[in-house]
Amino acid sequence: MSNSKLLLSIIIPVYNRQQGLDDLINALGESENIGSIKHLVEIIVVDDASIPSIREIKSDFQISYYRLDVNSGAPKARELGFRRSKGEFVHFHDSDDAIAVNWLFNISYRLEEVPSIDILMTARLDLENTGQYYKAQKYFHKKILQVGKIKSRLVYRNCMGPLGGVTFSRRVLRKIEFKGFLSCQDWQMYLHAIEYSHVLYSLPDTLFYFNKMGDDRISHNPRKKIIGHLQLAKLTAPKSVFKKNIRLFYLYTCREHIKNKGGLILAFYNKNHFKILVTYIVVSIYWRLT
Repeated sequence: MSNSKLLLSIIIPVYNRQQGLDDLINALGESENIGSIKHLVEIIVVDDASIPSIREIKSDFQISYYRLDVNSGAPKARELGFRRSKGEFVHFHDSDDAIAVNWLFNISYRLEEVPSIDILMTARLDLENTGQYYKAQKYFHKKILQVGKIKSRLVYRNCMGPLGGVTFSRRVLRKIEFKGFLSCQDWQMYLHAIEYSHVLYSLPDTLFYFNKMGDDRISHNPRKKIIGHLQLAKLTAPKSVFKKNIRLFYLYTCREHIKNKGGLILAFYNKNHFKILVTYIVVSIYWRLT
């Protein structure tokens, strides 16, 4: 591999997860063929006002630490990390997720081999209380030469999965917004990034480990999950043939969170249950046929 450039920036936003951060950086340092790639990679840690502050750890990688004075959420931390990064490609990784031993070498090798890549996708291993489950973004992999198809599907479904499975080119990230949605933050990034992407690549045999068990994950917070989807609806409504009714489709996908949260949204859901269900069925049929 060439040593004339900084190929990859790995940005890790972290809030009160010192042990998770330590484990992730140590795992990166134990990556397969580390000697041939460490000079191509930088790690940027953004402490989102943790209490106490995140402690720096030693590593063979070039690591930069930044700290936000006020807890501002992952999008703000990711944006700061991106502004400070220098790699030709950028990967965002949550501090409680992990990687397989060949993850870093495989994506670095592929990015250097195909520098025209705009978005690179890996598979993942979901870590749940009931076991471990392999997940690949099958639609993305199947339609990899049809960017327009993926762009259309993203209006209705996140067909790209969690952010830890995605690496972006810097040229694409320069054009997107880091919106502070309460959830669906990765989905929002994909919707913007796909507008400027032409070359997609998939590595279904390369895994990151997606930890679904942490109590502080957004997906376990009913309020954030619901509001995030409604925030997303404002972004996707102009792109959807169903316009504002896309909100009803999203609400049905969040129905378990709505029932857990209660309040006005639950009252709205119960009152309009039939309309929401019909909308969900119609939209599902539509995006499956397109």
